Amino acid sequence: MRVLKFGGSSLGNVERIQAATKIMLATLKHERTVVVVSAFGGVTDQLIEAARRAENGDTSYEQLESELVLRHETAVHELLGKKISKKDRALIDGLLEELHDILHGIYLLRDCSRHSLDLVSSLGERLSATILASYLKTKATAVDARDMIIATDHTDPAAVAFEETNTRIKKTLRAFAKDHLAIVTGFIASTPEGRTVTLGRDGSDYTAAILGAALKASVIEIWTDVDGVLSADPRAVRNAFVLPDLSYEEAMEMSYFGASVIHSAALAPAIAHRIPIQIKNTLNPKAPGTRISRKASTSNAIVKGISSVDGVSLFTLRGPGMVGVPGTAERLFRNLARASVNVILISQASSEHTICFAVNSRDEAVAARALQAEFQLEMRQKMLFLDVADSQTVVAVVGEGMKGKPGVSGQVFQSLGQHHVNIAAIAQGGSERNISFVLHTSDKRRALEVIHQAFFETKLTLNLFVLGVGNVGRALLEQLRKQQENLLEKGIDLRVCGVSNSRKFIFDEDGIDLREWQPLLKRSRNTLDLKNLTSQIRNATFTNFALVDCTASAAVVKAYPDFVKADMHIVTPNKLANVLPWGQYQSLLQLLDEYQKYFLFEANVGAGMPVISTVSDLIASGDTIHKIEGVFSGTLSYLFNNFDGVQPFSELVQEAHQKGFTEPDPREDLSGQDVGRKLLIFARILGNELNLSDVKVENLVPSPLRRGDFAPDFYAKFAKQDKAMQKRIEEARSKAFVLRYVGTLTPDGAEAGLKEFPVTHPFAGTRGTDNIMAFTTERYSNTPLVLQGPGAGADVTAMGVFSDILKLANYLPY
Repeated sequence: MRVLKFGGSSLGNVERIQAATKIMLATLKHERTVVVVSAFGGVTDQLIEAARRAENGDTSYEQLESELVLRHETAVHELLGKKISKKDRALIDGLLEELHDILHGIYLLRDCSRHSLDLVSSLGERLSATILASYLKTKATAVDARDMIIATDHTDPAAVAFEETNTRIKKTLRAFAKDHLAIVTGFIASTPEGRTVTLGRDGSDYTAAILGAALKASVIEIWTDVDGVLSADPRAVRNAFVLPDLSYEEAMEMSYFGASVIHSAALAPAIAHRIPIQIKNTLNPKAPGTRISRKASTSNAIVKGISSVDGVSLFTLRGPGMVGVPGTAERLFRNLARASVNVILISQASSEHTICFAVNSRDEAVAARALQAEFQLEMRQKMLFLDVADSQTVVAVVGEGMKGKPGVSGQVFQSLGQHHVNIAAIAQGGSERNISFVLHTSDKRRALEVIHQAFFETKLTLNLFVLGVGNVGRALLEQLRKQQENLLEKGIDLRVCGVSNSRKFIFDEDGIDLREWQPLLKRSRNTLDLKNLTSQIRNATFTNFALVDCTASAAVVKAYPDFVKADMHIVTPNKLANVLPWGQYQSLLQLLDEYQKYFLFEANVGAGMPVISTVSDLIASGDTIHKIEGVFSGTLSYLFNNFDGVQPFSELVQEAHQKGFTEPDPREDLSGQDVGRKLLIFARILGNELNLSDVKVENLVPSPLRRGDFAPDFYAKFAKQDKAMQKRIEEARSKAFVLRYVGTLTPDGAEAGLKEFPVTHPFAGTRGTDNIMAFTTERYSNTPLVLQGPGAGADVTAMGVFSDILKLANYLPY
């Protein structure tokens, strides 16, 4: 015997009804089959709404009634046409007439008792079972569950009298021929006196379980519109997947905490009789679904699923009046029970100073009144206080594999902490199958995504927002495009979810096709506003997200705190953050530490050369750096590598400007400020409390030419410096020396300027835009550690940024 239950989503329209009946008949070929059906999708809610409107004297209930009649008549017409038998036609007409009479009676009396509401609600299942049986003609018969399932109406929902019910089920259904379907109404039952009652929302699942247990079915199949039980809510977790199997205990835990395709009431009879439950998809019947049975999975999964319950209020009873006072907890929970308030979660501190508990938000006011009345004396004396936080969510991490496994809680809460998700209360049952905690509902999506990645992801996903698509930004996007597939094979999914220029941006949580980013950005209507952008990012559900700032913008750097608070790491070649005034710089570092975010800036010095990482590694390994000296500017390196005294210096600068080797305003390069910034970055890495004003920098631009905007006549005026520069190169050559613009950092301070070096010195061997740096340390004392390579260029700078992105991917937990 096999019991199949089809929910409202499986019977939502004619096409789905036809698909469901094919499944029924296919099953019947192999096993005796009983089918339980819900009302057509959405009908139960419409019936209840119509009854409420009638009770309130609102004549619009008639419109709802007409819509319900039309929906069922349309289904009859499309399924049966004129082939419907007179008997079935009379049955359907009788049910629709009964609906009309009950609603009209409620309207006249302005009263809708529980029994009246149950009777109205029952018509959805009674109509669907009758229509399906009529459609299947001689192969099926509609069976009214009220003739079999007996329940008392002393509780809501009604409580089943199993002994009488089981007898009736066996007597009714075992009489059916092996090749004949019983189409049973779900959701409804009757009292011993014959009054209609309901088994609660999702009661059709309960009906199927009751029938399966009574008939000792081989399996109970719950047919719905998803492929099975998912590891997490797919609306919050993009990579949620179908679980192939669950134990009864795992399923009970997940159903209690919001897994919508499993209902705890349906599990109880199946568990008692060890009947497997299979969750299947009517729209995809070939999918294996999820099997729920006595034995836990033999897989190595520690955690099986993550569920959540929204609409929760968290109460905290606290104060000195609790410490050492017996009976406080008993008074608390007794009064909640008396007020019919269900407690979802309990957490008590061992200090006895507080008790936390969570309830459904609809019970918040009732619970508050009950406790304020019970503890009014203690509250008046300021010995006890009651705090209430609404808009809370309970998240449950469930799995048989958690039992006896050290470190699971640590992994859960470490993952949440790294993404700045605050936990308000924690509870873990003695079975160790469930870790539950309460958080603000606004953090739910991020929390689910974070935990899912921690326990289920086999690859690391790192999401990137590339801000700035000039030479470096474009080169980086191209390098990412070329390497995406290769990195994915190695377990790293680099996903560019946002791209922006200075005016507008594109944003896609699922990732942007890097072959199409330019036309997409061109067509975008999203105006770039950094405040709005960080707000949008904060509302997304990324677990690992990094801002890649490829601009030279001070405004973007000013927004770094907002990006960090939006849970983003920062990767950048932009030096401005590292040369902020000391107080602002420290505030940024403290914020990064508070939010546990990385700040990576390899390309701040030396473009793609591993300079910052080398200095960091020297320090981390315990070496002491005594001196850093080098040619840090690719532009100034080019100028003095090519300045031979034959071509005037001003002409050489103008030529470099025309070739694009300088900034748009070449005075920025000639000022030496870029070298000064790089020295300051090194100084701060070494722990020195310096500001840019503390770095002595030789400016190659005379004071009168430093003011105002850059103009084409600059070079004519700058030519007046050619004689002085000519003299300096001749003096150097007379001693077999060369000129280099060098920055030097020692314990005595930092300075940058033109210096002479012998032609045998490593600094004399630079070519093109080479940077060269020498590190004199405790270990490299006799011969400095020297790094040399291109210090400018979009491709090498982008490579430096890319290397930081890969470092970040390696730092982050899977």
